[in-house]
Amino acid sequence: MGRLRLTTLGSRITVTAVGICLGTVVVIYLYTVTIAGGASGLSSVKLQIVIGGLIATAIATLLGVYYAQTTVGNVRRLQEAANKVADGNFETTIPVASVGQLAPLARTFNEMQRRLAELDSARKQFIANASHELRTPIFSLGGFVELLDEENPSPEERAEFVRTMRQQIERLTKLTADLLDLSQLDAGAMVMRARSVDLSGLAREVTKEFSARAGLRGSRLELRTPERSVIARGDPDRVRQIIRILLDNALTHTPEGTEVTVTTYSANRRAELTVSDEGEGIPQRVQNRIFERFYTADSAGGSGLGLAIASELAQRMQGRITISSSRRFTAFTLDLPPARQEALAAAEPRAGTRAAT
Repeated sequence: MGRLRLTTLGSRITVTAVGICLGTVVVIYLYTVTIAGGASGLSSVKLQIVIGGLIATAIATLLGVYYAQTTVGNVRRLQEAANKVADGNFETTIPVASVGQLAPLARTFNEMQRRLAELDSARKQFIANASHELRTPIFSLGGFVELLDEENPSPEERAEFVRTMRQQIERLTKLTADLLDLSQLDAGAMVMRARSVDLSGLAREVTKEFSARAGLRGSRLELRTPERSVIARGDPDRVRQIIRILLDNALTHTPEGTEVTVTTYSANRRAELTVSDEGEGIPQRVQNRIFERFYTADSAGGSGLGLAIASELAQRMQGRITISSSRRFTAFTLDLPPARQEALAAAEPRAGTRAAT
């Protein structure tokens, strides 16, 4: 008897089916007996109509109960799966073949569940990676503080400790800024103020910022720009940030003394900037993952966030960053949409520059 017990939804479906059947029988009976002149007919005809109606009602009741149980079971599976998702369990899927008319809803639910599982996995991985990246410099700083407090290092050792601690503080500062940028990107809180920007001018400005660092590494930093300014459409502050990330990546992950070149140009009605170097090159397997968050391919340091942030910033400005690498060569190219025609016409021709530091 437990299997025949119906929920409120099942009861409504069954009652509706039986009601339709009884209503149909009553209409037929009234029409046959009263309107069609069957009142003076044989009583056996009337009895047959009543018996047929009762049989039809019984069949309708059985069919109503069956389909009500089926529908209720499908809805219950959807409800149970939704409750598991609410509890954080994204593993249970609904078999689409078993839900009948609810199959489209089940497919949509399973797709939602899959996306939630991916987001949950990315969230957990992000927290684990961020915790690891923060823990390393913090433990390092703690160790140096204990050494300075408990030991009596020589002036040379003390100076080395201070230099290393300063590097770890800079690493923490950069990581904190990167995490803040990522949180703003994920939350959609980063506002892009797109307008016409002089890509060549920004490249010149950022290259000057990195000239001292390149000199300390013995690297040659070269800037190549065309006679006419390359005018792009984007947020100047974010474009400047992308160029800094690309230059920092080139100087960090290449051997000392490597030549790094920054080039701006127009191609296929797009404004482009390329940062290339003559380093060891990047393997294809690394190129496929290099824009992933927290992915690092060598021991040169870094959090693996810079290129991921640069790529997302470029996409927010309707642009993209691509990589091209072979043996002894690597190039990252920032591709941005061009400025409006009036801005292009306003850009005055000037002598091309080729500066090196």
